[in-house]
Amino acid sequence: MKKHFSIILVLALGLLLGAQIFAQKTADVGGAKISYELRGRGRTVVLIHGGLADSRVWDEQFKPLAKRFRVLRYDLRGYGKSDFPQREFSHVDDLYALLKFLKIEKASLVGLSIGGVIAADFALAHPEMVDKLIFVSAGLRGDRSPVDAETIAVYKAVQAGEREKAIDLWLDNPLFSTVKADPALAAKTRLMLADNYKYWAAVEKPVPVRWPKELTIDHLAEIKAPSLVVVGDRDAPHIRSIAETLNQKIAGARKIVVAGASHHLNLEKPEEFNRLVTDFLAPKDSPTTKKSAASGKRF
Repeated sequence: MKKHFSIILVLALGLLLGAQIFAQKTADVGGAKISYELRGRGRTVVLIHGGLADSRVWDEQFKPLAKRFRVLRYDLRGYGKSDFPQREFSHVDDLYALLKFLKIEKASLVGLSIGGVIAADFALAHPEMVDKLIFVSAGLRGDRSPVDAETIAVYKAVQAGEREKAIDLWLDNPLFSTVKADPALAAKTRLMLADNYKYWAAVEKPVPVRWPKELTIDHLAEIKAPSLVVVGDRDAPHIRSIAETLNQKIAGARKIVVAGASHHLNLEKPEEFNRLVTDFLAPKDSPTTKKSAASGKRF
C-alpha cells in the first residue's frame, strides 16, 4: 500500500510541476555542463535567452512551439542550471557543441537580447547549420550607442554591493518600461535577475567570454539565412536602433514592431509573439500568414 501511495505521489508531483523534473537534461560542452530541454518533432528551433534571464524566459513559447517544431531551449554557460564559467569560453562554440551533442545538423535560431548576438555570430561562423534567424530585442556587437544613465546607475549599485537596489533599478530601466504594469511578469523578471545576479553583476571580475575578433556589425551583409527582426515599441532606444540596423544590413530581413511591449516582449505578448514566430518559420502551413501580411509590420 505504501509503495503504491509513493508512486501516486511522485506522479502527482510531476503533473503539478508540469513534468519539468523529467525534462531537464545536461550536456558536457567544452568542459562544462549545459542544462537544456528538448521537446517536439519536426524542424528544429533553438531558443537562446538574454543576458538578464535564463531559459525560463521562454516558458510561454517552449510548449506551444513544440506542437509544431522540435524545440530546444538551454541555459547559457553561467546562467540558470548550467555550470558557471571557470575559464575563458565562447557562447558560439557552446551552441555548436550542444547541437553536435544532440546530433542536430541544422536549426532555426531565435535569439533574445544577447541571444541575438550569439545567433548572428553563429550564423556567420556556421552558415550551413542555420535555417532561419529571428532576432528578438537583439543586441549587436559593434553598435556604438552610448550607455544610458539608467544602466550606469545599475552597475554603480552593483559596485556598491547593493544587490536589491541594482535589481530594482533594472526594473525601472527603459528595457523593462512596461513590465511593472503586470505584477506577475514583474515578479518573474525579478526572480530571473536575482537568480542570475552572479553572471550579469560580475563587474570586478568579468566573466571571460571569448567573442569573434571581427565585429558583427561589419559582416551583417554576409548573413544569408532568412531573417526576422522583432522589437517592442517601448524597448530602450538603443535596442530599437539596433533592430533597424539589422533590418537594413541583413539582405531581405523583415522587421516587426510589437506595440506596447519592451525588452522581454515574448513574455509580455506571448500569443502575438508565438503567432509571428510560427508564421515566419512555417509560412506555408500557417493559417495566419495572410492575415499577418495584410496587417503590416506592427502588432
